[in-house]
Amino acid sequence: MSSTLIPPTAQNAAAASDRTIEPFPDHHNDLSATLKFAWQMVGRGVQDRRSAFHTPVLATQSADGPQARVLVLRAFDVATRTLTFHTDTRSAKLPELTQDNRVALTFYDAARKVQLRLGGVATVHANDALSHQRWAAARPSSLRCYLGAQPGAPSPEPTSGLPSQVEGREPEWQELAVAEPNFAVLQIAAQRLEWLHLHTRGQRRALFTWGSSDAGGDCAMQWLNP
Repeated sequence: MSSTLIPPTAQNAAAASDRTIEPFPDHHNDLSATLKFAWQMVGRGVQDRRSAFHTPVLATQSADGPQARVLVLRAFDVATRTLTFHTDTRSAKLPELTQDNRVALTFYDAARKVQLRLGGVATVHANDALSHQRWAAARPSSLRCYLGAQPGAPSPEPTSGLPSQVEGREPEWQELAVAEPNFAVLQIAAQRLEWLHLHTRGQRRALFTWGSSDAGGDCAMQWLNP
């Protein structure tokens, strides 16, 4: 039995037709509902390692200009709009944040066609109650990297940076004790959120800003031209 091949142009036309009837999400024309959905996506990024929001891009300002890198989202408190990450006390981003603690985060979900841009201020916790708590709650496999050499330091050869005794295996807790001073918690209090949803029937862009980090603080909401 032979099958009928659909010409590429016909396939493209059919796909375009499908997109023109793509429904709008419930929050599409509601600023409050859009903000609620945005925070739900961020929260899902903490819980679901497969979520596109699990690994946002953090941008800081250095003496050499803007710097950007991917981090793993570890926790999120919607009441205070605080996002939590883990980092190395020897990382170049820490002196950058000492000079200027204003940062930007970018999330993008290709499947949902949603981009989220957050602006806020960063606080670093090292050798304090919060860092000790998060260190104790983490898996040894997640902490192994803190046994390694200084991130970004030159190496004469390809290397993982890890000590040979833990190369290729999960370390024991007693082996990790010497690495805790290298561990820090980075928290970002969001002061600005910009939402962009790409949709063939009508894109939406919105801006949400807060004057303080207080729980329940007033939020200014504004639609923007996409």
